[in-house]
Amino acid sequence: MDAAGAPAPAPAPNTARGSGRKELKIVIVGDGGCGKTSLLMVYSQGSFPEHYAPSVFEKYTASVTVGSKEVTLNLYDTAGQEDYDRLRPLSYQNTHLVLICYDVMNPTSYDNVLIKVRPHLPAPPTSGSGARWGPSPDACPPLPQWFPEVTHFCRGIPMVLIGCKTDLRKDKEQLRKLRAAQLEPITYTQVTGASPTPPRGARVRMHSRGQKPPRLLASAPGVP
Repeated sequence: MDAAGAPAPAPAPNTARGSGRKELKIVIVGDGGCGKTSLLMVYSQGSFPEHYAPSVFEKYTASVTVGSKEVTLNLYDTAGQEDYDRLRPLSYQNTHLVLICYDVMNPTSYDNVLIKVRPHLPAPPTSGSGARWGPSPDACPPLPQWFPEVTHFCRGIPMVLIGCKTDLRKDKEQLRKLRAAQLEPITYTQVTGASPTPPRGARVRMHSRGQKPPRLLASAPGVP
């Protein structure tokens, strides 16, 4: 936040030199295996991957038309595993929108969105300060959580919370395993009525295999 306590403004969309095309940087985060990569592949390539391959840090590109404007979406996939907690903050610089994903069939992945807290996060560097971006080597051990991390490193940046794998809510074997552990799939109503609630302004979406990707640009700054 700035000195007055207001959220820092989101960066303006980049405009390719010599054209009216805008470029937006979108970063996706969430627990490993929650469906992040599949969502980005459907959005950028129009196809669902048949086999799961853990990603580290990948970039996908999609072009969309908004009104009369051509917009290039640079979609950055990140690793959700704890081993990469010190590298992931590097992906947040100059971001226009953050997607926070969880698996509706894995309640722990949703708990990790809201509940766990990373202690003693360093302040993000100010422009021109020369400070290194990301946690200091002597920071307390990181915990897998997402809203606290994103709101710390991406102050004032719009967020979309996306529940992935909603098609598996009807999978009898998946339901049997959940109920054997006395658990149920995460629902839209459960998320929107959560306590603590998602940060003010965060949009909530659900996504399943075979479904069109969520409309992202409604949350991005500078694009109608």
